Amino acid sequence: MSNPTCLKIHMAKILLVSGSVFGAALLTADEIETALNDASHTVERPDPQTIEALTDESVDYLVVCTSTTGSGDVPDDLLPLYTGLRTEYPRITHLKYVVVALGDSSYDHFCGAGVTMDESLADLGAQQIKAPLKLDALEVTEPEEIAPAWVVAAIDEHIAS
Repeated sequence: MSNPTCLKIHMAKILLVSGSVFGAALLTADEIETALNDASHTVERPDPQTIEALTDESVDYLVVCTSTTGSGDVPDDLLPLYTGLRTEYPRITHLKYVVVALGDSSYDHFCGAGVTMDESLADLGAQQIKAPLKLDALEVTEPEEIAPAWVVAAIDEHIAS
């Protein structure tokens, strides 16, 4: 007989995209993927990262993990997805999402790419489930140690609500 207090939370299908300049966001995304898999969620990482993956209505959540380049710009590997959001206006109202933004507060556009992605997703009707996690390189030297637990908690709390 099963114990009702041990019921498993509904596991989600999660799309994980990342934009990295020097590799920190990619490493962080890898660790987020591991943590989500360990929490029994299904994780997909599209290659290439284009808007087609976002329009799949079987996807429950989107996780964006990105660093910032230049003057608050989206990294090259995330640019096709961002450009698609801004030019093709896909129907993504079914998506719930979180953003992990890596940046350096000594720059004018701190976490600019994460802020830009967050605004773009919200503009198209995706539902933000938690304010972006902004990790400052001046304070956090290993974002891969913080972001995975934050992402899993955000998604699991949303599922449970």
